[in-house]
Amino acid sequence: MHAPILPRHNRVLSEHELSVAGAICREVAQSVADRDRYIAAHGIDRAFALPDANWSYEAPNEFVQLFLRVAECDAKTISHLRIFSQVFTGFSLYKACDAYGLETWRLQVSATLEAEIEAALAARNPQYVDYWKSLTTGLPGRYLLKPPSMLGECGHEVDGVIVNHDTCAYQERINLIHDSGLGAWLDSKLMRSGDVRICEIGAGYGALAYWFRSAFPNCSYTIVDLPESLLFSRLYLSLTRPDVATSFGLALASRATRFVPNYMAGQLDEPFDLVINTLSMSEMSAYQVRQYAHLMTTRWLVDGGLFFEQNKNGSPVGLLCPADVLASAFPERLNLNPSNAVLQQGIPNVWSLQPASLESILTLAGSERTSARKLESIRKNASLKLAGGRVGKAAKVLGYKLLGQQRAERIRSKLAPIIRRQLRA
Repeated sequence: MHAPILPRHNRVLSEHELSVAGAICREVAQSVADRDRYIAAHGIDRAFALPDANWSYEAPNEFVQLFLRVAECDAKTISHLRIFSQVFTGFSLYKACDAYGLETWRLQVSATLEAEIEAALAARNPQYVDYWKSLTTGLPGRYLLKPPSMLGECGHEVDGVIVNHDTCAYQERINLIHDSGLGAWLDSKLMRSGDVRICEIGAGYGALAYWFRSAFPNCSYTIVDLPESLLFSRLYLSLTRPDVATSFGLALASRATRFVPNYMAGQLDEPFDLVINTLSMSEMSAYQVRQYAHLMTTRWLVDGGLFFEQNKNGSPVGLLCPADVLASAFPERLNLNPSNAVLQQGIPNVWSLQPASLESILTLAGSERTSARKLESIRKNASLKLAGGRVGKAAKVLGYKLLGQQRAERIRSKLAPIIRRQLRA
């Protein structure tokens, strides 16, 4: 039996760390407050810059309510940040089940919560332990995601790793980076230049960035995201990796982690070696994906960089299939799942402007590439009822009407006093 890891086993945040969290909440609140003014002053396309599709204020999910909850910077909420990050993975850590239909933003961190989490883990987490073992057998230790025991992380400890649904979801993406040769390709660039420049569009709560910072400690990592989402990744990465310098906005930060509000993306005029997007493009509007593709093909990837993305086909539930949009922008595509094995986190591709860039990662894959072993492992585990994505149960979304502008205005009215309180703090 594997020991359960509960929030009470996590490292307690210090007063200094809570003070850091408060400063981050004020900084992000300011970026939300400044958004409309910044867009108007710089002539930015509102259709690209404002939250839309599954991230709009009118969408039937908890995105905005969870942002409002975390932005209050209550110590208990910050200490349980991972539990309030379910909107990015579609999975509730404290119930160990699909998060669709839950109202996690209302959750009270009470004396009974630990017992509820422990019971949920005992009932529903063993399948993720088994899946994680199949994903990581024979994988080099450098390519293991090892979530830190803090901020409400919970699961079962297996060989020193806290394993839960989210660990598996991000491990699948890391396996693709390893098996495809992308990791070796980044190593070769690092050896030549001493630095690799990575940009992640939509980083969720920051798990993939956390792994990259461990596997490639000299990388310069930029996250472009809605400021509401940056609150989660900024908190997570700043508190779990205080040794790494961070910055907010467009200023260059070598070998640091930079957080850029999405409405500034058009002013990010610099090249990257690797751009990443996982899951969120299928929940954007087609127009927003086309705009990101334009930025990549005209600025970000012009020096031979690559775009790695893994997204689900959201068209069955009225969302987007990003590959359909990206195919019209990129001349070169490498399918990382040519055998069509069932992957829990979507369809993986690498896109490029130059054939030579894709050929180079295939050449470097060599002994690093163990796709047949990994994909067979995934295929055997495809029968697991993994509840990670929203696409399955989210079909119910079609049966609901969006709550519309009236709901959006109510949310904005709740947001305004929180921003004012944070700015006065």
